[in-house]
Amino acid sequence: MEVEKKRTGIELKLYEVACEVVAEVGYSLYDLEYINGSKTLKVFIEDENTGTAVIEDCIKVDHAFSPVFEEADWVPEEITLEVSSPGMFRPLKTLEHFHKAKGERVAIHLTKEFSKVMGDSANDLEKKLKKAKNFICDLKEVRDDGLTLDLDDEFSVTINFNDIKKANLEPEI
Repeated sequence: MEVEKKRTGIELKLYEVACEVVAEVGYSLYDLEYINGSKTLKVFIEDENTGTAVIEDCIKVDHAFSPVFEEADWVPEEITLEVSSPGMFRPLKTLEHFHKAKGERVAIHLTKEFSKVMGDSANDLEKKLKKAKNFICDLKEVRDDGLTLDLDDEFSVTINFNDIKKANLEPEI
């Protein structure tokens, strides 16, 4: 898993502009995706006080982009802007995302079976978990190179970011 995404070209420019625009309106930029083929810019925002965004927040941010897009000659003419909350099951992509999710329930999707990620320390695991690539657990600790996860009340594991394909919040509903 690439924890700190390297943005280049137009995506980097759009990211820098989005950080400014979203902050000026009073929100935080959670994530941004630019889909070049369809010229779609997806901006995910959150209100730091609530940890989410409602439709009115998204509308404010959308309107704040209009003058920027009209004045910048480098922005693709046919760009489609989508502003939304990252959602309840938000993806965890950066160290900041993981730090905010500390103590929360998360879904982890590994690049290979759990037993191959854990090596010899997987011997104590039940057979079903050894073969698993996806599981739900509590995020206990975040380090620069990986995570410590509570699989149950008695068993914690440390996983390197390189072994994680993707991760997201998994709130109990």
